[in-house]
Amino acid sequence: MNPEEILDDEISSATVIADNIIKWFIEYKGNDYDLYLNKFRENYYGMGIIEYTCNYLSGYNGKISKIEYAGKLYDLIKKDTDSSVRFSAQIFNRKVSVATISYSSMVRDAIINNMDKIKQVYIMESGPAFEGLSLYDNLSSHGIKTIITTDYSYYEIGKSADILLLGSDLVTVNGDLVHKNGTFPLALTMNYFNKPVYSLTTSEKISNNFNEVDFHRIKNHTKIKGFINRFFDYTYGTLITGYIYEYGFIRPMMVLLIIITVMKVLSPGVRFMRIMQG
Repeated sequence: MNPEEILDDEISSATVIADNIIKWFIEYKGNDYDLYLNKFRENYYGMGIIEYTCNYLSGYNGKISKIEYAGKLYDLIKKDTDSSVRFSAQIFNRKVSVATISYSSMVRDAIINNMDKIKQVYIMESGPAFEGLSLYDNLSSHGIKTIITTDYSYYEIGKSADILLLGSDLVTVNGDLVHKNGTFPLALTMNYFNKPVYSLTTSEKISNNFNEVDFHRIKNHTKIKGFINRFFDYTYGTLITGYIYEYGFIRPMMVLLIIITVMKVLSPGVRFMRIMQG
């Protein structure tokens, strides 16, 4: 896999890009992979799973094969993702209409797994790839009543949906969320109507080195002077009812505790041992 193709990918989700980085790492024959890993980090700044993947791969010491080393990371991410989706059942304690934005594979799986508790799904589209249409097709194929709206239909969704269920691209240590453009005003809308906002995530997406002041480092996907086209926005944890991650439900204010007690982010401690022990 060509690293330049990965760097130019403006369509795939963060999870797919992370998978492609793992595949590239396994195939790459040179010793300068850190050079490319740094490029991936910067190019996809704001995507927690990519940051985590690159930092983990940077720790390769050659004692085991690349396939085994990268495979352990891949298995861990899948295990945590599946666990988070299972725990999503706790927010569906009654039959509800669900709103979401764009396309998140975790949101997709959570909705399908709990479809007997879902009356209807509202998908707010988010450019530039129109991923919401793909989610619409997927959910509709499972017989789930689904409506897709334009990217400014905040009032309609706020009045119609019972809960907002989001994916996540990155969660900060203070519980804020970096996610698809439109997430912030959509969360504001749901809060205005006193409706809960949940985000599905995993601890691999929690970053201990991203703060709100770093938001400007997220790539602007245009070269037109005076024009901004970032794919993500920033949503304060005060607007989020809770995160659902691989160990269950947590309030945004508790995210830092995860880093201290569970993650040991990007250190060779508890998190690394968890990977190596499977």
